[in-house]
Amino acid sequence: MPYSDTEGKDAALAWYGQIRPHTVIDIGAGCGTYAQAVRARSEWKGRWTAVEAWEPYVERFGLHALYDDVVVADAREMVDPFFRVDLVVAGDVLEHMPRADAVGLLDEVRVQAAHLIVSVPVLHLDQGAVYGNPFEEHVAHWSAEQMRAELGRSGTLCAELVGDVLACFWWSR
Repeated sequence: MPYSDTEGKDAALAWYGQIRPHTVIDIGAGCGTYAQAVRARSEWKGRWTAVEAWEPYVERFGLHALYDDVVVADAREMVDPFFRVDLVVAGDVLEHMPRADAVGLLDEVRVQAAHLIVSVPVLHLDQGAVYGNPFEEHVAHWSAEQMRAELGRSGTLCAELVGDVLACFWWSR
């Protein structure tokens, strides 16, 4: 779904407040959940870039009004130095790609970005295309333990919140 469960969003906002990034990339922006939440806090600044693979979402969800820049592309195809930013947000997006692709994307981000906030569903939910968007299909399932282990391969896992629906993690280089 282009929308996300609210679980873990307060933690992600708190982590954002601690990081205070100047540059942010939101992978798989969908309806702009994270940008909307942060932009509602006027004291929090930062240049936000949305990476959205499904072009119809840009107009449908008004992404140009929520983000400073909008890139219509599959994040897996972005190359260095694209992710050289203070923070990358990968909120409810990694389950939409094969695990090997997700690991490759995480590897790219961890080499380039200073911080990463990632959330994955821990409640297994089958999902096909939504609004005609084939990128919405769930193709891989991550447990909290699997994501923790993956993020632990490099850098520092600063914080995590594991709920009934989502697991959220803050990783730092």
